[in-house]
Amino acid sequence: MRKYETIFILDCGIEEEAQKALIERVKGEIESAGGTIETLDEWGKKKLAYAINFKTEGYYVFIEFEAEAETPMALERIYRITEDILKGLIVRKDD
Repeated sequence: MRKYETIFILDCGIEEEAQKALIERVKGEIESAGGTIETLDEWGKKKLAYAINFKTEGYYVFIEFEAEAETPMALERIYRITEDILKGLIVRKDD
């Protein structure tokens, strides 16, 4: 198992329930692949450095997790196909 960090930005225009559902979807993807979440930190609503899809604010979520090598690819797929996720980044931590 490898250690990773991910941060993703949700659209602030969606309801709070939809935000929670998207966070649970990402958590569920990690846990269903046999991974464990070490830290889940919701940074909240922040101003973006530059506009993404004409949005100037986003809801930031940071997760540290441990998982197999295939899990980041599945997360990147979710980040790409979900309209309410503006951006996502996954980084492998050094051992």
